Amino acid sequence: MADVRRFSDAEINRLVKFYEQAEREILDRINRALLRGNKTEYLDQMKREVEAILQQLREGNRTWCTEAIPRVYTEGLKNADAMLKDAGVTLKTGFGAIHQQAAQVLAENTYQRLEDVVQVIGRQVNDIYRELALENVRGTVVGYDTWKQTARRFREQLAERGVTGFKDRSGRMWNMRTYTEMVARTTTQQAHIEGTLNRLSEQDHDLIIVSRHKGACSLCAPWEGKVLSITGKTKGYPTFEQAKAAGLMHCNCRHAVSLYIDLDKEIEELEKEVG
Repeated sequence: MADVRRFSDAEINRLVKFYEQAEREILDRINRALLRGNKTEYLDQMKREVEAILQQLREGNRTWCTEAIPRVYTEGLKNADAMLKDAGVTLKTGFGAIHQQAAQVLAENTYQRLEDVVQVIGRQVNDIYRELALENVRGTVVGYDTWKQTARRFREQLAERGVTGFKDRSGRMWNMRTYTEMVARTTTQQAHIEGTLNRLSEQDHDLIIVSRHKGACSLCAPWEGKVLSITGKTKGYPTFEQAKAAGLMHCNCRHAVSLYIDLDKEIEELEKEVG
């Protein structure tokens, strides 16, 4: 699994660097508007330039989702193929319509999550624009010193919290970089797992076993070494979805799953064929 993790990390870092650059550029455009003074044309230019950066983010999001997610999903398929080959299973493989659809759904869901943060940042920049425009009008009445105070106050606020900070529905604070990394890490993990599980199910193998590692968190520890059913069709085993609902495979989780062969069942099937 180490190679797969490095592969996923490369995809994640590619997106995170893209967002880090966008974050720097947005902050730079706002600081330029603050330094140039209380003129409407500078504020309008700032707004147009930030909107262009956000549009580039949207286009970059689409490209990343349609390229990275299918690539990681395919690595999941290869991971399952290797397991099946090691178990002596004759493979009938391919990236058929089912897998294409699964990867496409994951890519679209990821795009929507990234689009949410772009919209939040866009609204925040509009709020900044409106407040600065209002202070600009006030400054024309009471003098340029008022604008200088406003610019200093905004620079202090931006230095303290940045322009891209936001709160999610659960009340947790994020910035563009940390949120993007979380989304990318979660979805690449999901893509790899789904590729693996979909391939195993496609080959009529329903049981998987959870890996073990030192220092497992309290959410994952109860599931280490547990045999799970992918679909729930194999009675007597908890399902993979139940394990996930209990906390397994959380963001940054280091656990993996592998093919589990029920030897007793295999022997029973062989005896039936012989007998």
